[in-house]
Amino acid sequence: MRQLLLASAMVLAAPLLIAPGAKAAPMLGLTVQSDGASSFQSVALGADGGSYNFAPASVGNFTANNIGTQLFSPDYIDLATFDLSSQSGGTLVITLTGTGFTSPFGASSWLTQFTGNVANGAATVSAQSYLDNSDTLNNPGCSAGCTLLSSVGLGSSATASAVTDGSFALTEVITITTQDSTRLSLDASVSSVPEPMSLALLGTGLAGTGLIRRRAGRKAA
Repeated sequence: MRQLLLASAMVLAAPLLIAPGAKAAPMLGLTVQSDGASSFQSVALGADGGSYNFAPASVGNFTANNIGTQLFSPDYIDLATFDLSSQSGGTLVITLTGTGFTSPFGASSWLTQFTGNVANGAATVSAQSYLDNSDTLNNPGCSAGCTLLSSVGLGSSATASAVTDGSFALTEVITITTQDSTRLSLDASVSSVPEPMSLALLGTGLAGTGLIRRRAGRKAA
């Protein structure tokens, strides 16, 4: 009976031990907008995602350099630390979208994190994260068909729940408003958070695996 229970626990935990990758080829798209001007860049990544540095972008009064990005299957996208400068006041909106995600499927918790610093000058900065079940790459500002996950200020994080129904996109929208000449560095990410029940099942399955191995070792001895 005990072996049957252990075997059942392993069966329940097995899907969690092998994280499913995105079935569609993931894409990264970066849109930079200011004062009616915009710049769009995109890149196709491998099946499991990866890292990519976009070319510098200058729009309006702003220049963004060292725009490093990351996308990893099944559920992680990051606008890694980049340097931004403005010669005078204005508002800049940066939209980073990763498409081709298929996991997790269904309801999940999502974590948004936003860090950085203002080197000189003053700026108002915010980050919004979105889930887009239409899996659209170039949707500047995630203005249509997106579910808002979280809206946070610099140095903050937040979690929210949202439902995925198939292939979906994750989007980060960073909004920066400056009054004068400003330099700053920013980093924003969004990823899913394992559910407590999933973690419990995973722990049970791993414990069962260890017990069976120990018993097998004693019998062999």
